[in-house]
Amino acid sequence: MGAITEPLRPKRPDSLTDETIGSWLARRVDKRIADNLVSAVFHGIYAGDINQLSAKTLFNTGWELEARYGSAIGGWFRMQNEHGQSQPVTLVHPHDREVAKAMNEEIDLELDFAKNLKDSAMFSFRNGLQQMVRALVDAVEAKGNIEIRTESPIQTFKPLNENGKLGVEVVSGVRSSSSVRTASTDSIQAEGSTSTESFDLAISTLKNDEITPFATVMTVNLYFPNPNLLPYEGFGYLIPQGIPFEQNPERALGVIWDSSAVKGQDTASGTKLTVMMGGHWWDGWKGFPTEEEGLEMARSVIKRHLNITDEPTAHIANLSRDCIPQYTLGYDERLKQFAQGMSNEFKGRLRVVGAQFNGVSVNDIIAASWQVARSLRGEGWKGRSCGLDRIMDEREWVIVPAKEMAYVKKEVRVGDSGMGRRGDGGV
Repeated sequence: MGAITEPLRPKRPDSLTDETIGSWLARRVDKRIADNLVSAVFHGIYAGDINQLSAKTLFNTGWELEARYGSAIGGWFRMQNEHGQSQPVTLVHPHDREVAKAMNEEIDLELDFAKNLKDSAMFSFRNGLQQMVRALVDAVEAKGNIEIRTESPIQTFKPLNENGKLGVEVVSGVRSSSSVRTASTDSIQAEGSTSTESFDLAISTLKNDEITPFATVMTVNLYFPNPNLLPYEGFGYLIPQGIPFEQNPERALGVIWDSSAVKGQDTASGTKLTVMMGGHWWDGWKGFPTEEEGLEMARSVIKRHLNITDEPTAHIANLSRDCIPQYTLGYDERLKQFAQGMSNEFKGRLRVVGAQFNGVSVNDIIAASWQVARSLRGEGWKGRSCGLDRIMDEREWVIVPAKEMAYVKKEVRVGDSGMGRRGDGGV
């Protein structure tokens, strides 16, 4: 009923510059929808609390529709009717429209691959996410003019302006009062082994604690030899904030049924599950569960929810501290102030990219990295941008055909003359 009556509800005051997702949904639809449904989705994506996350940032289309039409759901239908097109239209920021156009013009995927992407809810790598990272390493090393350093954290960086030449000074390496034994190589790194170098331009993925807080998440992967352990098929389930504590004392966020969700990924028959715990539930904690405690908590979750009592024959418990940025209330304004400060201080010679600035998914970061690299072409690297052009772009949102925002494969077709021409591949 809340969705049906949403178009009749009053528009937000013009003075309201942001609102939490929980508040926005309670005001426009129903608090129960927020607590019992939407909160689960945001547990799965952000491990976050909808009563802290920004509606302006994460529900930006609904936020803009309400500003323009007075409601979100009603506004969407009004927008379709007023434009009278046979195809659906959507409301987008001009910057996003330009990026979608550039991707269509400059990225050419194989037709079958593009179709598979369009038809898939998610994808995986045979050897895990590291397969993509290793492929990137191989690709850049093949260029021959790139050096990759590991075990060399950034200590400090600052802008340079020497005789009118702009740049960035970076101090990297391990700064310590004693020798350090590195875990991966078992080698000794001597005290004070840092290096100071100057660059014409730097791209940073370092985080800034003034923009967002971060959530800590523990994932526990469980493997069981029994391939028929799950009572259901599917992706898994996410746990909303409305679930009582006694049904979720471990503060689990959800359980992914890996062997069902991504069939064919594994080389061994059996059942593989991933239990996700923590996130905003662990905000303010001084300590976190050990690997043994995490295993017991994960087993308790699947016993209570799925009635699985089998003993796993393999497990991995991984605690990822501060792994997911939280786009909390007022995020847009904080990011804008950060972008202005970085542009003024570094005068375009430091660009930023990463989950704290561009979105938390791997897809978000790939797209944002492509945009930053693209912006450096020609004389672009000499501009004043800090890489956050979207947040600095204050143009009004525009209504466009929804198909403009999708990837369209350009397919070579051969006519009677034998000459190829470019045509829509319909993806």
